[in-house]
Amino acid sequence: MSDINNVSGNRRCSFEGIEPHRKKSKVSELLSQVIGTQEVITSQTTNYFAKLPHEVVLCIFKYLDFQSISKCALLCRSFWLASQDGILYQKVCLKYSYHPKHIESYVSKISFPKKLQIIYKHYDKGKPPDDYSHFDNQIIKLLNKCGGCVVSLYVENCRSEEVSLQLSKCSNLRKLHLLRCKGSFRTLPELHNLTNLRFCLCEVPVFIVGELLKSNQRLRILSLTDTTNLQTNTIADIIGNYNPQMEKLYICEKRKVRAKGLRSIAKCPNLRVLELTGGPFHCDPEDSLQQLAAGCTKLEKLAIYGWKSITDENLEPILQTCTQLKVLDLRGLNITVRSCREAALSLPFLKTLDVYKCSRIKKAQLVKLNKEFPEINITN
Repeated sequence: MSDINNVSGNRRCSFEGIEPHRKKSKVSELLSQVIGTQEVITSQTTNYFAKLPHEVVLCIFKYLDFQSISKCALLCRSFWLASQDGILYQKVCLKYSYHPKHIESYVSKISFPKKLQIIYKHYDKGKPPDDYSHFDNQIIKLLNKCGGCVVSLYVENCRSEEVSLQLSKCSNLRKLHLLRCKGSFRTLPELHNLTNLRFCLCEVPVFIVGELLKSNQRLRILSLTDTTNLQTNTIADIIGNYNPQMEKLYICEKRKVRAKGLRSIAKCPNLRVLELTGGPFHCDPEDSLQQLAAGCTKLEKLAIYGWKSITDENLEPILQTCTQLKVLDLRGLNITVRSCREAALSLPFLKTLDVYKCSRIKKAQLVKLNKEFPEINITN
């Protein structure tokens, strides 16, 4: 900010088209800082930059953040005009740590954002909460003004009920990622165009997550990580009935997907990535893996971490049917080296096989297997 204050005396000259000083000026010093060079820049060089075509200036500004663009806007009128162009603000990142006036200026320039990031301060239970009222008001103002343009939205550490209710203003949203957020989010099911949905360490009502899945039947990517009180088997059942186009599914929760839930997931024929992690499973897989193999033949990555009841017999249908597999994560399963050899022989595209914590597989057996199949990364 001190650099901006230093050039305030030159601002009027630049905007009125008056030639800057012949000697090296503070404007030149500022320009050298912005473009990241230590070379001496003369006033003629400054004039040269001022005469660049508008399209060229925009092309340069696309590589700068908002603060750098704001500094450049003080150098000359052509730079100022370029700094007002909405095309520069299609990828927007608003942080609570920004100065309030900085945020206001930023929001005033945004007209049709495509990607929007909203980042609050990390919540610390041991400290009194910050006053987010000004930041919240600017976020709500932006969402009301041009939320319909946003196709990708990332929200971090938001605990504002008012802001959570305004997220539905992004009616054309395709990608939504919520990290450490808390709220009722009761308007989220009003979104109908999502293809990518991620909840991580959030406190979102289970009912809302279910309704959101039902209202977005074109969903292709879903990631759920440590979401409070999430009923994963209920979610799996909804996926099987309402989201048949699912391609990538990541679930890392305290409550695991059981055999019934896995049978529901098997209704997604386009599934390419399935990760079920989060700790040991203590239930019988029954015929769920057999149904998964029959329904999801396009699988390229399968991770089932800690399902201790899975044996060589349970896993056999996967190894015989899902021949597109490239990554196989079998950590903590009750399998032997027989499954490892079967995977290496049956899966032509296999690149990674992880059998960490598979107690029935001995290290010497894996060493031998690595020598036989050097093209596969077999880890323990």
